[in-house]
Amino acid sequence: MLRMIFRYNFFEGSMRNNYIYQLTATILPYENESVQHDLGIFTSFRKAEAVMRDYVKNGNFRCPVYCYTIAFLPLNDDFEYVLEQRMNLYSSDGLLQISEYNVMSCVATWSKRLNINIRAYVDIGPFQKPYFMLYNHWQRGLATKCARISFLEPKYELSASYNKSVWFLDENEKRMLVRFLKTKVKYAPQDNRKNKWQCVISAFNNEVQGENDLILPYDLPIPDYRKL
Repeated sequence: MLRMIFRYNFFEGSMRNNYIYQLTATILPYENESVQHDLGIFTSFRKAEAVMRDYVKNGNFRCPVYCYTIAFLPLNDDFEYVLEQRMNLYSSDGLLQISEYNVMSCVATWSKRLNINIRAYVDIGPFQKPYFMLYNHWQRGLATKCARISFLEPKYELSASYNKSVWFLDENEKRMLVRFLKTKVKYAPQDNRKNKWQCVISAFNNEVQGENDLILPYDLPIPDYRKL
């Protein structure tokens, strides 16, 4: 019996180093149909279980819960999903706006102090919109919110993402973003990147190599993101 307990605890501990945990509730509103409700992503299995027990006790769903699920999601060393993923985003009237692959993206910059991460994505949808993704954790896989922000103007693009809430920045966060993008960086003299903004442009241009129509100039002015 002690050996079984030891093996279970060792297995759970090793899993904790390689996974995050997605909690979902499955309901059956109609015969032969099921609906899953995403209840959150957690870095601790015990925390996911605790939240599940709270939903069991206090949850208020319109239909009875058929079951709860905690999915063990594999991560790499940067706390990012290992599996390749694609996402299409549609407007409320069902028209395709953005299409992106996880693999067609590049870390641009991050700040552990500010707890943010900025990543450049390539939109392969009909409009090929130039934007970057802002996450509310310096390790993207641990972020709970994200925002797609245009390179060209102070404007949000559709910001739904994998297991993350849409992030609409408050006034302090907007000012923080502007200050961060203006922060100077130290690189070799021949490098085009003189500040964080140009690091983000560089990451985007790195992903659109060969597509000259999509490349952004390094002297592109920083939009006034205080007006987001």
